[in-house]
This record gives sequence, structure tokens and C-alpha cells, in this order.
Amino acid sequence: MRAVDDVHFDLQPGETLGVVGESGCGKSTLARALVGLQPVTAGGIVFEGRDLARLNEAQWRPLRRDVQMVFQDPLSSLDPRLTIAESVAEPLLALCPELDQAGRMARVREVMERVGLSDLLGRHFPH
Repeated sequence: MRAVDDVHFDLQPGETLGVVGESGCGKSTLARALVGLQPVTAGGIVFEGRDLARLNEAQWRPLRRDVQMVFQDPLSSLDPRLTIAESVAEPLLALCPELDQAGRMARVREVMERVGLSDLLGRHFPH
């Protein structure tokens, strides 16, 4: 049995694609395959000329800055013990080890402004 079969789409820079469907139709499986969290058994996923479906864990690591997934359940996506700023800064510890605390917070402010959520920086916790 196949969870996802015969899916084809092309996106150009700046384009956005929404995937909708009923529960159990394969949306999450497709998303997990696109970010390397689900093995692909046939076909390919080409991003910037590279077939992501054929990469191993070590080859995925440098791509993690550009290819990421936000999971559906916000209650399990955000750590209730971290402030919103700390939650946004947490991946920077691994992805940008050259940044110190002040640099991480500057990056957090920049990103939050870019996506129109800078007003949430004053909030302490997600709840």
C-alpha cells in the first residue's frame, strides 16, 4: 500500500503551494518526505538541482537552514517552558553556532519582523 502516489508539482522562486485534503490522504507523509523525515521509495524531490530523496542524514544537514517543516500541532511544536523568543532562537544554537546570545536575539528580532510577528516578542510564553 502506498501513502502517496503519483504527485507532481513545480514551484518557482517566490511561489507558495498549499496542500489540502481530507484526514489520512497523505498530506503529512508528503510534507515529511519533502523535508527528509520520511523515506522516498520511488521518484525524486528536486530542490535547487539536487535530488533530496537520495540524500543521507549527513548530506541533509547543510540543507536544514533552507528546508524545514512546521508541525501541525502547535501545543507539541512550542515548548511551554521557553519564551517565544527562546523558541525561535533555539534552532540557531545548532544552525548558527558562531552567533553569541546577542547575535541570536538580533536574528530572532529580524526574523519576527520579517514575518510580521514582532509584536509577539513581548509575550513571555506561547500560552
